[in-house]
Amino acid sequence: MSKKAHFNPKSMTWLISLAVMIVVCVGVIFGSRALYDAANAKYNEPVEVGFTIASTKDVNIASMNTADYNVVSVKEAYDASDNLVAYIVEGTTVGYNQEVPIEMTTTISADGGLVCAIDILHQEETEYLGVKIEEASFKNQFEGRYLPVVASGSSSKGSTIDTIAKSTISSQAVIDAVNNAQSFVLDNFVTEEAAQ
Repeated sequence: MSKKAHFNPKSMTWLISLAVMIVVCVGVIFGSRALYDAANAKYNEPVEVGFTIASTKDVNIASMNTADYNVVSVKEAYDASDNLVAYIVEGTTVGYNQEVPIEMTTTISADGGLVCAIDILHQEETEYLGVKIEEASFKNQFEGRYLPVVASGSSSKGSTIDTIAKSTISSQAVIDAVNNAQSFVLDNFVTEEAAQ
């Protein structure tokens, strides 16, 4: 007795369902990546800092919560037309050498959204490794970057900064100080209208 193969339309239903599910999954994966890239596009590349600082003025921060942000002093920065363009925040951060904090300045745009520059004033990090936070190749990564900044490889939202190989603690300390400076500026100087 021979049996004939029968075509069963129900057996094709699961194949069609599987194909539809695969197409939907692929669409969701690529679509979500495109949305993520679009939302984070401003963090991908540095922008030109559109002003030059012509003068600065000390700000009295005695009544502000400086200890929460490790802030030592703040200066307002003005362009040649006497427009407030940035805040220069001097602060400290703890790197690999926990006994001697890193002293640095971070220049934040007046709206609190952009880091314009950083400078390391004093550090005693490890020789040949941590001391590289003073090198232009590291510091220049911050110029013209939208805040917050994050270490490369981080899943957090922000402009990525390449850490110094074998000196991630020192690198991360500088990144933290820059983000603290921004938070201090936003919490104490920038109104919601100016931030938008």
